[in-house]
Amino acid sequence: METRLALKGDVTDVETWDEFSNDLTAAIDAGVVRLVLDMEKVTYLNSSALGSIVSAQRKIADREGQMVLVNVSKKLLQFFELYNLTEILTIE
Repeated sequence: METRLALKGDVTDVETWDEFSNDLTAAIDAGVVRLVLDMEKVTYLNSSALGSIVSAQRKIADREGQMVLVNVSKKLLQFFELYNLTEILTIE
């Protein structure tokens, strides 16, 4: 089963953060095998959002699933590279 979540805007905004967190948790709890996070419209991630993404990656990997980030902007890619997250996350 594949689930695709499209994020948008500044993921530090409380409303955006709650929606993202709830969607991510629901997908994981549903037993998703492949989770695609579409980052095309994301302008910024805070540390909480980043922590949730890494946590989701670990939970999915534990059950031999896959999480993929797609449409990652150059700015966000540099952020992921700065913290060596490109070694943990699959970015296409």
